[in-house]
Amino acid sequence: MTDGQERASDASETFALVAIERRFAVVRALWDLTSHPNESVSFAALREQAGVRDSGQFNYHLGKLAPEFVRGDGDGYHLTEAGRRVVGTAVSGVYTDLDASVEPRSAGDCRVCEGTLELTYDEGVMMVRCRDCERRVFDMSTPPVLVAETDPEDLSTVLWRHAMAEVQRMNSGFCPYCGGPLDTAVELPEASDALNDVDIKYGCAACERTFQWNVYLAILDHPAVVDLFHDAGIDVREFPLWKTFLRPDLDGRIVERNSVRVEVTIELDGRAVTLTVDDSLDVVAHRTAPVESTD
Repeated sequence: MTDGQERASDASETFALVAIERRFAVVRALWDLTSHPNESVSFAALREQAGVRDSGQFNYHLGKLAPEFVRGDGDGYHLTEAGRRVVGTAVSGVYTDLDASVEPRSAGDCRVCEGTLELTYDEGVMMVRCRDCERRVFDMSTPPVLVAETDPEDLSTVLWRHAMAEVQRMNSGFCPYCGGPLDTAVELPEASDALNDVDIKYGCAACERTFQWNVYLAILDHPAVVDLFHDAGIDVREFPLWKTFLRPDLDGRIVERNSVRVEVTIELDGRAVTLTVDDSLDVVAHRTAPVESTD
């Protein structure tokens, strides 16, 4: 049996412990009664909050939750990190609010066919597609709680802010699903020198999930790029990722194939930032320069 199979088996047994409604009520009660990780709650207070009248039954279920989700000390009981994660996941709606959706709304113009981009949300995924040529521009897993708890007028902004946060997380080397380390690779096209054909691939060593996107998104949160946008009056945190290909001028080239060096240039409001990345997407050089006017 592989490590991944062992983890899956252990996880199924662990999740089964909290799958019973009464046990989840205990975990949620501890969540509601505490405000920091080391805060403890007495047996009596916890039982009352959980709504379990029978002391013996409550003690039985409490014992089943230990030590994975609940632990006791001299002052009472407290949640483990796993217990807090269980409540957070439940609140996020990823397992329960599967019907959450958002009607299509305009997200700009398609740079390929000049048609209309539409943002939608369905089955836990935020998507941007072209209504006319049906090109997929962007998609990102997004918890339903964002849709449920956000004013509809602010929803587009909240969804793309969440997407940016996830991109930054992945660019920093962390899997958005399991939190494990991501391996990053820059893959060059065999028959093209176009930068749009360069793929950035991420692979999680733990859950084995893979991700892929364009090189421009992979460097969008680099400090030099953030500074470029800021000087142009654009907050990268508020900037829809799919508009990365619409607002600034983009350019670049494959510098070396054997050792892999890719040069990416983003030009905005008279300034240009050029980053050179290696096969692991590490920035090995960068420069900022004014752009000479062609007038």
